[in-house]
Amino acid sequence: MTSGGDSGFTVEDEAAAWAARIDAAPSAAHPGLEEWLKADPARAGALLRAQAALAMLGGGSLEDTRAPSETTKPAEDAGSVPRKRWRWLAGAVGLAASLAALAFLDLPRDETFEADRGEVRALALRDGSAVSVDAGSRVDVRIGKDTRVTRLVRGKALFHVAHDPGKPFRVIVGDVTITDIGTVFQVTDDAEAGFVDVLVSEGAVDVEAGGARTRLVAGNRARFPRAASKAPVSPIQTMSAAAMDRALGWTSGQLELDGEPIGEAVSEMNRHNHLQVRLADPARLAGEPLYGAFRLNDPIGFARAVAASVEGTATIHEDGIVISAP
Repeated sequence: MTSGGDSGFTVEDEAAAWAARIDAAPSAAHPGLEEWLKADPARAGALLRAQAALAMLGGGSLEDTRAPSETTKPAEDAGSVPRKRWRWLAGAVGLAASLAALAFLDLPRDETFEADRGEVRALALRDGSAVSVDAGSRVDVRIGKDTRVTRLVRGKALFHVAHDPGKPFRVIVGDVTITDIGTVFQVTDDAEAGFVDVLVSEGAVDVEAGGARTRLVAGNRARFPRAASKAPVSPIQTMSAAAMDRALGWTSGQLELDGEPIGEAVSEMNRHNHLQVRLADPARLAGEPLYGAFRLNDPIGFARAVAASVEGTATIHEDGIVISAP
């Protein structure tokens, strides 16, 4: 399927076609759908609206309006969806999408998204925003007519926010509130250390913490006290493009390190795998720097690389991998 800009069809037209194809074969694979969604962040929201409109109109009850002689011809532009049926749906979406949006947005609804160990989830929210949830993390989302609030209950998440000046998108972690100003940003709940880490990839956010408000812009990173206290906010860091890529590497299954402590790298790897890595002598090894890029789903390769960096060994046991140093 071509993009709206190349085909003359709008994003809503194309979303309507995809919604009809998915409705016709909900359990089937749909080649090209993932690429279509990735090409434009607005498409995820358009598809959700089209699916909502189709549900309101009775799902797959639309008739095939092709003439008998047309039934053996390849479908045009919309894959296996008859052209007239798809066009009718596209028109219906134009009439019903706003009703569907109101039906969803007028009634606030709490949704919980969790990612298990070894899993990273990418999700489209009902307002057109998207969130990537890291392994072992949970977010609670509430989107209504006048409200967009997400609570990061634990772990780490990356938010791609559909900006709406009249309805700010807020992320709450403990006593910290992050308010979007049209942006892409990552939030990490380091509950054990008592801090919330905020990294801005695009745009800007306002962070309210410790009785103060701090604005972070693209390339900024800072840590804030998780509980309402007078603990000072850490200095704002300005990150290079390479450092930003390393910090967001988990979204593409990578762990990229540039001198971070081995102990932190082991903890990150363990959140993504059932096969756990342990240090035989944490007091000696945990603080050692580690460099390189590793696949998050390859704990054995990671352990061997760590062992080589400390001139030690990685031994695989039934309950995990142990890294030892001479």
